[in-house]
Formats: sequence, C-alpha cells, structure tokens
Amino acid sequence: MKSRFLAMKMFMLWVCLAGIHQTVWAEDIGSIKEVSGDAWLMSEGKAWRLHVDDTVDSAQTIITEEDGLVRVALMDGSLLNVAPRTRLKLNKYVVEKAESFSFDVLWGKVRYQVFKIIDPNAAFNVKTTTAAIGIRGTDFEVRMPSPEDLKGLEFSPSADLTSIGLQTTTVDMQEGLAVLTDLKGREHEMPAGTITTADKEGHVIQKVKGAPEPRPVVIPKPTVTMRKIVLDKQKISSQSSVTTQVNASALQSATITPPRATGFGGR
Repeated sequence: MKSRFLAMKMFMLWVCLAGIHQTVWAEDIGSIKEVSGDAWLMSEGKAWRLHVDDTVDSAQTIITEEDGLVRVALMDGSLLNVAPRTRLKLNKYVVEKAESFSFDVLWGKVRYQVFKIIDPNAAFNVKTTTAAIGIRGTDFEVRMPSPEDLKGLEFSPSADLTSIGLQTTTVDMQEGLAVLTDLKGREHEMPAGTITTADKEGHVIQKVKGAPEPRPVVIPKPTVTMRKIVLDKQKISSQSSVTTQVNASALQSATITPPRATGFGGR
C-alpha cells in the first residue's frame, strides 16, 4: 500500500514538474493585433484559426493561406507582419538577462519592425534554409519562395527548415543594420536601403535599392557613311601629321640671324 502511494506521489510530482517545464518553455511572447483572411496557429500538431487578442508563445507556428494577413505585437513592442502564403515558426524566447527572439521562416514573407533591442545581451534572430540573420534594432523584410510540394507541407507538424529544400533568401532592409550569415559561414553586413539575396549555393548578392540597373553597351555596326567619315578623319589626321613633320624639319634647319643694332652708333 505504501509503495503504491509513493508511486502515485512520485507520478503527481513528475506531472507538476513537467507542467512547470512546459510553462517555462512555452512562454507567451506576444499577441495578435490584426488578422484577416485564413490565418492559423499551430501547436503540438493541432491548428486553430487566429483571432485578434489571441496570445502566441515560443512553441507555436503561424500559417497564413492565400488571403491571410497577421500582425503580431511582441512583448518588447516589436511587430511582425506576416504576409499571405507564409509559415513562420516562433522558435525560442528567453527571459533571463535579456529578451531574445528566434524565428524560422519556412516560406512566404515576413516584415520585422524591431524597435527596442537596447540590451547588448539581447538577440533577435531569423533563420531560413539558406541564411541566418542577426538584428540590432531595425525594420526589414524576409522573403522565401514556397516549396513545390507546399500542399503536402502546409499543415504538416513535422515541417521545419531541415525538411524542405534549400530556397533563395531575400532580405529587404528598410532601416537599421543587420548581419547575414550564409551557408559557408561568411558574414555580410546589410545596411538600410539594400536588398540582399543568398542562394542555395552560398552565393550572396547585394544591391542598393533605387540604383539603376547596368545597361549593356551596344556597339552599332558601321554603315557606308560611317566608314567614309572614319576614312576622311584618318586622311586629315595623316596630312596634318606630314605637315607638322615638315614644319618641324624646316624649323630645326633654319639659321637664326640676330638683328643688327640700330640707333646711336649703329651702322
């Protein structure tokens, strides 16, 4: 009887500890401020429609369909704007010495408006299949194309960055500064006003927004008139060269006679 009571007591203690551990891990990180269309929140393999004022935590995933739009207000005042056809995993939230956020963008487009990262120990990280992005207070957008087998992955609980193919990451910097780490471990600064892409081969290309695209130089084929103009110019140039050489030879062979003195005593 005592052993059965002890076993029951130990089981209840384990349940309490597990509940405490889950509460610590599944920390609320924000709430839904705006939602329209078909937008879902997935947790532990189950999905339900999002509504304004719903809370989100670090172990959940936001999924939007073709007409879905979601705005999330994080606890530090930052905003996440989730576009249609997007899957965003809320990976980690740590509150020890500083507030830290980590997100996985599997596909779609998310705009991050990070306002209050002041503590040097804080972190705001975004991961994709081809890049890891670290931020220190900025406004930027991450874009990822959808996998070919999206319908099979859209509501799959096991879908994560390791289960989908590598896709090109595009980062559109609105304000501030971020650092992108590519597949080869190289770091690339991304200042405001730039668009940076990182592909599955580890290539990173950055361009300034609004800069004109380089135009190819087109050399026209010479026409009869153009060839005549070129020949005339060559003829004139040749004649000028001969004349200059003659003048130079005459100048070198000329005898310079000094002027005779005139005036008083002159002859």
